[in-house]
Amino acid sequence: MTILRDYLDRVAQALGNTDTRVLTEIAKHIIATKSTEARIFIAGNGGSAATASHLCNDLIKGCRVDGRTGFKAQCLSDQVPVLTCLANDFSYEDAYAVMLQTYAQPGDLLIVFSGSGNSPNILRAAEFARTRGIKVIGFAGRDGGKMLPLCDICIVAPTWSMEELEDLHLCYCHALVSCIREELKDIWDIEVIKYPPVGGFKYALFDFDGTISLLREGWQDVMIPYFSEVLKAAAPSEDMADITHIVTEFVDMLTGKQTIFQCIQLDEEVQKRGGKAVDPQVYKAEYLRRLMERIKNRHASLTKGESTKAEHLVPGAEEFLQLLRDNGVKIYLASGTDEVDVIAEAKLLGVDKYFDGGIYGAKDSILDCSKELVIKQILEENNIRPEELISFGDGYIEVQLVNDIGGYAIAVATDEERRKGVSAWKRNRLLSAGASAVVPDFACAKRLMEFISL
Repeated sequence: MTILRDYLDRVAQALGNTDTRVLTEIAKHIIATKSTEARIFIAGNGGSAATASHLCNDLIKGCRVDGRTGFKAQCLSDQVPVLTCLANDFSYEDAYAVMLQTYAQPGDLLIVFSGSGNSPNILRAAEFARTRGIKVIGFAGRDGGKMLPLCDICIVAPTWSMEELEDLHLCYCHALVSCIREELKDIWDIEVIKYPPVGGFKYALFDFDGTISLLREGWQDVMIPYFSEVLKAAAPSEDMADITHIVTEFVDMLTGKQTIFQCIQLDEEVQKRGGKAVDPQVYKAEYLRRLMERIKNRHASLTKGESTKAEHLVPGAEEFLQLLRDNGVKIYLASGTDEVDVIAEAKLLGVDKYFDGGIYGAKDSILDCSKELVIKQILEENNIRPEELISFGDGYIEVQLVNDIGGYAIAVATDEERRKGVSAWKRNRLLSAGASAVVPDFACAKRLMEFISL
């Protein structure tokens, strides 16, 4: 039947004529509610009520990325008992407005669907929203109707057919969800695996490189090629890709321990292949020489004032440390980097003052894990329960240690190169180590502080 093809062709043509710039603005407003903690209320009538309900479902569930929560969305049209109560005792025209009076706060978002743009209950809801500082996003058709001037943003489906415009509205919603989900990959909220205990924490343990400081960003790109080069020399017949994989695995698993442990493992791998035993300190010295060649300009530019501290700190790190201190949390720093270097770089970045519990790093005379020793010291000296300890780090070891003793380990999976979003590689390995939650950085310091202070 040609009527079917004609209908589909008209919808396809209308989709092609849609102003995607308006949809982009709508996506930005929805995404913005993530950082403001705003709620999203959605409403419609008839078929549009079904679309409103569908969008609510997609915002709550369809927009989830890697286990993070979706949006705080609520469909007013779904609350049938309340809707019929208000329609009976007040009026159908006022029902949605009364709901908003009860639920909504300034800064929230109202999304309304009306094919004609003239539905009285939608108009009254939009009018009320504007008096309360609630942004209004509209989905309309035809000429937009009386709803158009009441909206901060309104997407008008370019058709006068009610069936076609309702189809277009659902397509718009699914396009928005696809766009929003992609954008949220770099706008990371707290990914919760296990909620923290009620009562908050008294002690916090931080890693340094990659968690607080970005001065040594890219250290793996120095260590892994160097170690692979050494191992290849000991086993010329082995495939370089296989060697690099082996090195990457043990470097990754030992991240968080002192650098010497990775050098010890390298020496063992060399000897397994018939190579000559070498003092691991020799490997460490050469690695550090290569690393300093890579990062010396960062130190110099910071010392000379050519770059700012913020450029070399994980986003929000200093603000979060200040919040912890303001809330009476005693803060420790433990790093696998040599202690003298950690102290120097913490001072250079101006964050040494926050670690009233002490700054601990690697010492060549101690071949135990420095972080394990610090955790043990924290527990013994302060006579505290493990559940009072929270840790923040990007190393497998510290996450595993804190998780194993019953503390709460937050993985800081910063994408250090891009300075935004989450490193999928870090996230996956830290989850396997037992992380209780994952964050990309501390950009949402206040939100994170509230999360751990319940």
